[in-house]
Amino acid sequence: MLRLSAPTVMPEILDGEIPLRFVVVILGPGQPDVSYHEVGRSIATLMTNMEFNAVAYEANIREELICGVDNFLADSVVIPPGDIDSKRLLSGDEIRKALKKRQNRRKVIEEENPSPPKSEQKNHGDIKKHFEKRKKCRFFNGMINDFEKRFPYYWSDYRDALNFQCLTSVVFMFCASFAPAITFGGLLGKYTNEKIGILETLMAQCICGVLWGVFAVQPLMIMSATGPVLVFEVSLYAFCTNLNIDFLTVRLYAGLWVLLISIIAVALDGSRMLRYVTRFTEDIFASLISVIFIAESVRFLYQTFIHNPVASFQFYQHIRQKCEIDGINGKRNDSQMMAICDGEPNTALLTTFIMISTFALAYGLRQLRQSYYLGRTLRRALGDFGVLIAIAVVASLAHLFVPDPYLQRLEVPDHFSFTNIEARRHGLFVSAYLPLNQLWVIMVALVAALLVFILLFVETEITELLLSRKDRCLVKGNGFHWDLLLMGACTLLCSIFGLPWMCAAAVQSLAHCGSLSVPKKTAPGERPGVDYVLEQRVTTIGVSLLMGLFAFGGSYLRLPLASLFGVFLYLGVMNLIGVQFVQRIILFFIPEKYFPDIPYTQSVDIRRMHLYTTIQIICLIIIYAVKYFKRTALAFPFILMLFILFRQIFLKKIFTEKELKALDGDDESNPENGWLEKDFFEDAPLPV
Repeated sequence: MLRLSAPTVMPEILDGEIPLRFVVVILGPGQPDVSYHEVGRSIATLMTNMEFNAVAYEANIREELICGVDNFLADSVVIPPGDIDSKRLLSGDEIRKALKKRQNRRKVIEEENPSPPKSEQKNHGDIKKHFEKRKKCRFFNGMINDFEKRFPYYWSDYRDALNFQCLTSVVFMFCASFAPAITFGGLLGKYTNEKIGILETLMAQCICGVLWGVFAVQPLMIMSATGPVLVFEVSLYAFCTNLNIDFLTVRLYAGLWVLLISIIAVALDGSRMLRYVTRFTEDIFASLISVIFIAESVRFLYQTFIHNPVASFQFYQHIRQKCEIDGINGKRNDSQMMAICDGEPNTALLTTFIMISTFALAYGLRQLRQSYYLGRTLRRALGDFGVLIAIAVVASLAHLFVPDPYLQRLEVPDHFSFTNIEARRHGLFVSAYLPLNQLWVIMVALVAALLVFILLFVETEITELLLSRKDRCLVKGNGFHWDLLLMGACTLLCSIFGLPWMCAAAVQSLAHCGSLSVPKKTAPGERPGVDYVLEQRVTTIGVSLLMGLFAFGGSYLRLPLASLFGVFLYLGVMNLIGVQFVQRIILFFIPEKYFPDIPYTQSVDIRRMHLYTTIQIICLIIIYAVKYFKRTALAFPFILMLFILFRQIFLKKIFTEKELKALDGDDESNPENGWLEKDFFEDAPLPV
């Protein structure tokens, strides 16, 4: 084995102009049963190992090379020759399991015989500058650092958009964002008596998205309506209705308070509090939103059957006659009879068919994405656009084959305007006027602002954290502090115009980053990775403008409400994918010998693991009960914050640090594919 002092091109040995640094000469007698090419392949495999490669470049004597080979063989998994009884012996999971056992054994040995830590040289000049800087500006340190890192790249954010992949990203992200927007907007209109509806949602996403694309430090984040904020707004509307106060006015003052709270949080570097939000709370949060989505979908179907019983024509004829007589005599006192006076015999079954068909088609296309049918590009496209395809196909079929069905549809005006001006009772700007006997509403708005800020903070900061991971390959910096302040400003702007509150959507933001990622050129069988990401602002602005353009759709947006609840049901199921809490609930019903090889099944006793899961189930029941009752529904973000304190204070006394690291730490599993191959519902810890 020869190591050259400088890389040299040897066209006589290797085709192509590739510089060589190592030359291995293998000599031996010619024998028919010996292939020296296999020896060459073994040496090539040896050189691809990072540790041996470093040894080969720096070795000065023969013994160092031999030691490097010994270390390589010690880490190798050897499969003996002969027949293999089980295919599992050749699986990657079994090999990774064997390697992990070796690593754990080494850790135990290192803990028993700790080596003295290596002294690290510190750059005292940089530390001195850092402390001098903190003395000059005690507040807003994080925001200033965000600006200093990102501002030099600002104009390149527009130049880097001159790439065809950015155009395809705009189309992809519009399709990925439009379906959740019309779903949440339509349902928000239903639950708020059309005070805020689908048109307001599209315009809010347009305005906030453009502002975010222009001014944000991390412009790849997508501002959108999200499930947790939707649930809070519905709870706030019910709360305001019970107190007989104006919903939009309360939101206006709440928006002012949210901006003030955001300024205080940014001034004190409040983003550091994010480290206390762990998987324990994230799993309960995601499960709560999923349970609410699924329960509301079932409740909608149940109410449809109550108001439109499946009965014969004679039954409805009798009901109509009785309703007419009672209407003339003014005796409509029976609430159940009043509910079905306007019912139709085919509505319930047709609603069920549309809702289940939308869910089944969206879920089937998502499963197609994970299969081997069709080409990779086609099945990924069908899976990514599955929700939009499901809504379009089911709504079109309902319109074609049932020309005039009695279905609940979205209330959308024919021209560009607010969804329902009469129900809104405000002009373009929400009035801040309050009677003297209702000035206490300002303090109610403060409580609402504190609660919604918890949701906005968690969703925005965790989305920033997901995008800042090393495997995303983003190099232009992140904006944990400035973006939080910008989120508060967008909240106030939406409150002034009476638009729904927007925040960073984790699923859409990860999809946006994935659509702009340029993959590495990898060898067959190698895990796909990211070479670089087209970090720019134009795609975010383009997607937002398209969302606003479709607000002029008018009557074309009058989709069946059953189809939107089908999407609601789909999102509820998809939010549970990848939630460790749900996976551990399933382990209650699986024998221990069939448990998967994951950290919390290997490092934690089964009883302790089930105890931890039971605590989470109790917490989920508590927060759902708080959300279920109208008088307490507004407080569910506060209960979520109490769970964070419970995790940091009480769980540390019940479980050891090792158990909490396995149950509540980052996912250390090593999947076959990188995050580019994952479904974005699986990759995001937060609900849609």
